[in-house]
This record gives sequence, structure tokens and C-alpha cells, in this order.
Amino acid sequence: MSTDNELLRSIVKDALREALGGLGDGRDLAKKLSMDLQPTQVVEVVSLATNAEVNSFVNRVLDMAAESQTLSALRDGRIVFQLSQQSTDRRSESMNNRIDKGALTESSIMKAAEVGSTVIVAWRVVVTSLAREKARDLGVTIIRESKQENQRGSVIR
Repeated sequence: MSTDNELLRSIVKDALREALGGLGDGRDLAKKLSMDLQPTQVVEVVSLATNAEVNSFVNRVLDMAAESQTLSALRDGRIVFQLSQQSTDRRSESMNNRIDKGALTESSIMKAAEVGSTVIVAWRVVVTSLAREKARDLGVTIIRESKQENQRGSVIR
């Protein structure tokens, strides 16, 4: 049985040597394999749908930049960040966070805070004082459109 294992090892070594361009001994082979396995670019998927996630991401990048090797990898583009699909879905939801008639209430602000940080209200919409206060507390921006269509108006603070 040991001769079968030795024969199998010999076949695998020959196949690897042939596939990797005829490298000599095992050290050259290991060196070549380790060079091939090192990634040229690390992609980290991040979710940035809320203010808390943005703050967490910024703190993570600052912690990463504290190490000189990681900082150079960030600058050289060997570490890159990509938005998760969930983030892009939430951003499109928050961009559609719009109220055309009625009243903007405190509960509407709390729902808006879950998916984004901006609510667009038409010029006819009544913004309650509780909604305005809750928006300030949660960091939600309320944008009131002007009377002219397709034109954004002032930001309510």
C-alpha cells in the first residue's frame, strides 16, 4: 500500500512540476505557489445605508490606516471597497422616500431613518413639530420642494 502512495506522490509532483514550468526542487515550487496565491487586490463589501454604518465604516478605515502596510495597500488600490447590493437597494428606497400630500409625522421620520436619512416633501405637505424634532434627533434631512414642479426647495432643520 505504501508503494501506491509513493507512486501517487510521484505522479502529483511530476504533474505540478510540468504545470508550473519545470521548477526544480520543492522550495522553488513552494515559492512559486505562494507567489501565485497572494491576492493582487482585496475587495471588501460594505453596507452604507444608514448614518451609523457610515460612521462605523469611517472608523474601520481609520483603524486600518494606522498600520503603514495597510495604509500603503489602501493608497495603491490593493484594498478596495464595494457597496453591497443591499446598500444600493436601500439607497434607491431612500431616494424614493417622498411624501406628496398629507402630513409628515413622527412615525414617518422613524421609518425614513431606517432606510436613509432624507425625506422629500411636496410644498403642500404639513410637517408636524414632532416630526421636525424627531428628524433632528435621528439625523434625517427634510427637503421641502418649491411650488414649481421638479425643483427642490429648502432644507428644513
